[in-house]
Amino acid sequence: MPNIMNRSIFPKQQQGAIMIITLIALSLLMLSALALIRSFDTSLSMAGNLAFKRDLVNQGERGMAKAIALFNTGPLVTEGARNGNSLTNNYSATTLNSDSHGIPLVLINNAAFLAAGMSSGADVSDASTGITVRFVVDRLCTTAGVAFSSDKCIGFKQTSSQGGTSRDAEKKVGQEFQPVYRISVRATGPRNTQAYLQTTITR
Repeated sequence: MPNIMNRSIFPKQQQGAIMIITLIALSLLMLSALALIRSFDTSLSMAGNLAFKRDLVNQGERGMAKAIALFNTGPLVTEGARNGNSLTNNYSATTLNSDSHGIPLVLINNAAFLAAGMSSGADVSDASTGITVRFVVDRLCTTAGVAFSSDKCIGFKQTSSQGGTSRDAEKKVGQEFQPVYRISVRATGPRNTQAYLQTTITR
């Protein structure tokens, strides 16, 4: 009679190794999914902030145009008006204190802006977009009064000539010193996003 090996009728007990490996794999997949979602949210937030920045720069041009209009047809059209401060128009006849980037501190800090006596009435506000544009203008001079030399102001001399014949026109009859005026603009929008613009002009 052939030998028949005894076989257990009960299956071997599971050791649980496959379950542990499966749980580890699921945990890794969950962590990867969370990292992907977080990265996606960060990308969306950055894209939104960049869009706000671009819009703020465009809106800031409105403040720049309003400041330049003060020199063309507004209260600062004459040299006499520019020799002194015009705080209601956010204008200083002397150089304003600035940070390391050259932005006037009164434009960065609202409390400093009010303490300097400047007016928020010159702000350009858009209630529909929640954007507010503020500008300040300062003449790059150490003292107020007539700007006549580079010892007091940053500027340049413009040579003028007398009319008449072509030969007479070549004669220099005087030099007019023109100081530099710095226009700084801050645009503030949603999420407290801010953009700064700056330019200089001469008059």
